[in-house]
Amino acid sequence: MKVGTDIVFIPRFEKLMENEKFIKKVFHSSECKQYTSEHLAGVFAAKEAFFKAIDKKPDWLRVEVRKQCTGRPVIASDIDGLGATDVSISHDNDYATATVIVKNVE
Repeated sequence: MKVGTDIVFIPRFEKLMENEKFIKKVFHSSECKQYTSEHLAGVFAAKEAFFKAIDKKPDWLRVEVRKQCTGRPVIASDIDGLGATDVSISHDNDYATATVIVKNVE
């Protein structure tokens, strides 16, 4: 089992959002449906935490943060050798944070 965590300062992240190349490199179109800085900062934190947990260089578009019908976030990935993944995303004022647990990382 591996754990990754990340925190994002939303005002700094808002400057990154101005770069369309950054958005296309990091986010799936489905992740951008709710195009607010708070939402995308949380998704970015979850992806960063995921790659920290699996100890691999980020390949952003191989990972997608989705929401279940309950609103709970889940991570979908086509990266081989991973077990079940749990993710938690939280926001407070100017910060978004995420923690990811990946079971059975090969």
